[in-house]
Amino acid sequence: MGGLGILGTMEMARNAMQTARQGAEIAGNNLANASNPIYARQRVKIASAVAIPTDKGPQGSGAEVARIEQVRDYAIDKQLVEEKSVTAFLEAKQRGLQMAESSLGQTLDRQSINAGDAYSTFGVSEGLTDLFNSFQSLSATPTSTAERQTALYNAQKLSDKFRSVDRRLEDLRESLNKEIKVDIVNANANLEQLAHLASSIGNTELVEGAANEVRDVMQFTLENLSQYVNLTTTTNEDGKMSVFIAGEEFITDNVLTDIMKVVTNADGYHSAASAGNGTALNLSSGKIAGAIAARDGATVNMRSSLNTLAAELITQVNTLHNTGYDLSGNNDNTLNFFTGTGAADISVNSTLKDDPRKLQMSAAADEVGDNTVARSLANLNQSDYNNLNAMGFTEHYGNTVSSFGQELSLVNVQLNDQRMVQNMLQKQRDSVQGVSIDEEVANLVIFQRAFQASARLITTMNTLMGDVINMQR
Repeated sequence: MGGLGILGTMEMARNAMQTARQGAEIAGNNLANASNPIYARQRVKIASAVAIPTDKGPQGSGAEVARIEQVRDYAIDKQLVEEKSVTAFLEAKQRGLQMAESSLGQTLDRQSINAGDAYSTFGVSEGLTDLFNSFQSLSATPTSTAERQTALYNAQKLSDKFRSVDRRLEDLRESLNKEIKVDIVNANANLEQLAHLASSIGNTELVEGAANEVRDVMQFTLENLSQYVNLTTTTNEDGKMSVFIAGEEFITDNVLTDIMKVVTNADGYHSAASAGNGTALNLSSGKIAGAIAARDGATVNMRSSLNTLAAELITQVNTLHNTGYDLSGNNDNTLNFFTGTGAADISVNSTLKDDPRKLQMSAAADEVGDNTVARSLANLNQSDYNNLNAMGFTEHYGNTVSSFGQELSLVNVQLNDQRMVQNMLQKQRDSVQGVSIDEEVANLVIFQRAFQASARLITTMNTLMGDVINMQR
């Protein structure tokens, strides 16, 4: 004999109604979060209730909700953390290089191999061409005041461009330097929040069960942190998490044990280190590493190359100019054409700008119309110089911007490829944990029907109970 009996069956139906109701509630919660980008859909895990023994064998006693679980692929989550860090690195580096490109006041054409064709507006390349062309024109009429003024004007215009580019590149480095400091502070904020969330999850799940919503926020925070630094995570047997940044441990078993600090070198440039032991962090991805790469890489190389170019131009032009004679037959071998020592301070001698007649274009005191120095100045661009890696002025500048353009082009290609990888992973994750409105509506109908059927079972059992009671009358 045995079995559930009428009352037991009614209790089983009541439990079934509760299970269906809870399933409908979870489906409703999923629908409410359909547009929430950090939400992982949930589902009720329904398990059979404990069977009861009968003389015919164990008899089922219905079903109950065992737990509410997230639908999440942890392997994809982990990979997305890594890929987002790489994407953030490339985006930060690209942004820095694009700002350096803007510092030139021009737009690079990465397909061009000719420095003169690599720009859409006036730049150093055009300035060099204009300067040497004006020396060439001056050699045709060396006594012309107008030609002398033109040469001085073009020289000053080129000098202004050198100084402008140098200042902008230095300002860019300072701007990136400030961003690095801010990013380290923001990364620490994410690190602290991550430890708090991990601890909260541990405490909640120890007593109340799965903390699904908090896990959503923790994964979101972890991905945010990865956009600043390269990190790895481990989980022990108790489910407690440890976080490592560039190989250094910052969270140990859900407890924040270290933070990053800003360290500044002798030149005033920032980087990240462990606040606990002072170890410098060798960041390989994330926006902090990207900003450092842009600040200390191509930007520095371009500025150094431009400074070398300006310094060599100053030396070569001044050396020739100091050997010549002005229109009055005077030679001042200390009257430099350019003042300054490099790109930061190059300018045209104010004495010459005030009186173009003092330009020393003749090779002899008694030959006012001689053009020897002017021709030599015009031919400077045809020579190669050891300080410019055995290249001429225009060629050296073209090589500088070509190298920079290639690096920017490479970063653009890498970033496009990286975004494709990240988007593919994001779509894979969305297909696993994203909310499907059609699926949730279908689940609602299923749970609705289950609830109705369970209610019908209670009604049936109630009728049977009435029949049994009436039998006694």
